[in-house]
Amino acid sequence: MVLRVRITKGEEARFISHLGFMRAFERAIRRAEIPVAYSEGYHPLPKFSFATALGVGISSEAEYVDIQIDPDGPKISVEEAFDALDRNMPPGIAVVAACWYLGKPALASLIEYASYRASGCGALHEAAEEFMAMDASLGTITTKSGEKEEDIRKLVYSISMADDESLEFICACGGRAHLRPDNLLVHLSSIAGVECDVKRSRIHRTGLFVVEDGELVSPMDYKCKDLVIAKGWMPRELS
Repeated sequence: MVLRVRITKGEEARFISHLGFMRAFERAIRRAEIPVAYSEGYHPLPKFSFATALGVGISSEAEYVDIQIDPDGPKISVEEAFDALDRNMPPGIAVVAACWYLGKPALASLIEYASYRASGCGALHEAAEEFMAMDASLGTITTKSGEKEEDIRKLVYSISMADDESLEFICACGGRAHLRPDNLLVHLSSIAGVECDVKRSRIHRTGLFVVEDGELVSPMDYKCKDLVIAKGWMPRELS
């Protein structure tokens, strides 16, 4: 069985690297005594996988992890796993939801979009509207192999301006296509003709999404059951 967990990465943890984030989560699994399955070989490792890496300096309320449960280990309910993990998370990281995942594809291969909120972007409102009206918009994106020119417009699902002048947007995320949020902000700044200090634009990930029948769906609404949500917390997808 696979336990799918949604965790947050707050202010105290947003400058932790993805590798450090993974190590912190692994230690929490051990402390919580989750009956996780282990790999074979001389150095067995716990079987868990994150949906996608999060850039350093970005906070999040939507980091997803799948934990492979040992079928021969002690039985555990979603509620028990949720409580045990949340009690053992380090400062700045919290468990906000958990469920059983009943599907086959790996989590990382399912994710196609991510949503973000970037503060201090009021000057980019008109540029965002202009950008969304374009059929194509060539710009620079950062990839694992370096920078390259790409049609950024096709990688953006939507953009809107919140009441506090934060920019909210949904863009491609994952192995099929990927757009870093800072690349989008820099591109919109070039359209607006203003300098964008990305480091001062506080970026917060608000969601990750699977595409099902043409609709964006939360990973916990996709082939999952026995959903447990933290008391008083409402996912943005349901708010």
